[in-house]
Amino acid sequence: MSDTYDRLAQLLTAKFDVPAQAIGPEATLHDLGLDSLAVVELFVHVDQEWHIPVDEDEAEPEQTVHQVAAYVDACAVRQGPRTV
Repeated sequence: MSDTYDRLAQLLTAKFDVPAQAIGPEATLHDLGLDSLAVVELFVHVDQEWHIPVDEDEAEPEQTVHQVAAYVDACAVRQGPRTV
């Protein structure tokens, strides 16, 4: 799996108490116990963790963990390299 996927899995475990063994690429956020409000909260955490703008309107409980990781990667590419 990608670094983004691994970090997302850690975030789901740490912030949302999702058991690590329940997280898989094809598991939906709904399957992991996240309702629509929790999914928006996840996207806020993603924004803070990766320092990239994400569109919370894209947050859907039926997205898989793999889809969210791919979305985060796509947002990072659109933003380009970070400068300090």
